[in-house]
Amino acid sequence: MGLQEGSRSIFLSTWGENETEVPAELVKFLKFVRADLSESEKDFKDDFIRGIQESIRRIKGSRKMEERFMILEEMLRDERAEGRTEGKAESIMVFLKELGTVPEMLCDRIMKEKDPQVLTRWLKLSAKAASVDEFLEKM
Repeated sequence: MGLQEGSRSIFLSTWGENETEVPAELVKFLKFVRADLSESEKDFKDDFIRGIQESIRRIKGSRKMEERFMILEEMLRDERAEGRTEGKAESIMVFLKELGTVPEMLCDRIMKEKDPQVLTRWLKLSAKAASVDEFLEKM
């Protein structure tokens, strides 16, 4: 997707070394973003950062918000795991298509498999197989 006319992308680094060339408020914010947990509590002498710190304290102090974050974390973990299994299945298909035509039933079986150990075994097998038939025999 392209940028709209007049739009710009700006990349910021929390490890930048040109503090004198950047507004002081931005330098403080980037230092806050880079800070570890204990450092993030210090006074950055900036109202915007104080507001963020207060929001974080309020969220951490709320049992309801803690539960929501735990659910979100679990959902993200599941999504990453699902992405890894899909990636393995797609990689298997790439290897097999290099060997020839992949029957639809085999393609369906591979793409529906959710066990990461099975997919890892199939991925190794697909990389070593001399043909789709050999893959089918050994899977």
